[in-house]
Amino acid sequence: MARQNASSNSEVQPNTSSGIRGILMIRLASLAVAATLLTTAAHASTIDFEAQFFDNFGYEKTTFTEGGFRVEIAPTSIFGMFLINDPTRQVGLCGSEGCAANGTTAYYGLNETSISFSQTNGGLFSLSSLDAAQTFLGMGRPLTLTLTGIKANSVVTSTIFVGADAAGTFATFTFADFVNLSSLTITGSQDYPEFALDNVVLNAGAVPEPATWTMMIGGFGMVGGAMRRRRVSTKVSVAS
Repeated sequence: MARQNASSNSEVQPNTSSGIRGILMIRLASLAVAATLLTTAAHASTIDFEAQFFDNFGYEKTTFTEGGFRVEIAPTSIFGMFLINDPTRQVGLCGSEGCAANGTTAYYGLNETSISFSQTNGGLFSLSSLDAAQTFLGMGRPLTLTLTGIKANSVVTSTIFVGADAAGTFATFTFADFVNLSSLTITGSQDYPEFALDNVVLNAGAVPEPATWTMMIGGFGMVGGAMRRRRVSTKVSVAS
């Protein structure tokens, strides 16, 4: 009896999973690069006023640049005046009791003045921290400051209040909400407009908002899920 040899023909469908996986990996890498750029683009600058030292009182609008930022000081009334000085070098500079001092040059708004910050290139920035104190000692006044940050579509504000007993020494204040600003303005209160500032830490560069982080994390999840669903697809047919 003749034996009939069975002939088999196996057809394997080309595996496209590796190509798709490569595309997904590229997208994942792009998201990672974007996250890195967003978190490392910020560059911190400390405005410490050391290079702006001068002995005379200021009564008119004054601007200078420091650390890539434009600083503008302006009287808010006809009584407005300010100093950028180390008061320990001049006895009686802030009256018989002196000024709050930290041993370095600082900004002293001795009456109705405001001080504003913006990037020289017009970019966005964030406020990390600042040192603040009352100016005239022995006056029994609290430290009251209003910070106003301008964003693209909103305004963020904050008020610093320190009781009179503690307002005569510099204290450091940190901030989390003053991000992606185009400008920042600091003024004293209407009742007690005097204040001193030093070591204003500003970060140049945009910071991801919470919604941006949510979208980015969601993108990572979608890419990871798509990669897990991909399987090698093989089709075999046998003909006799």
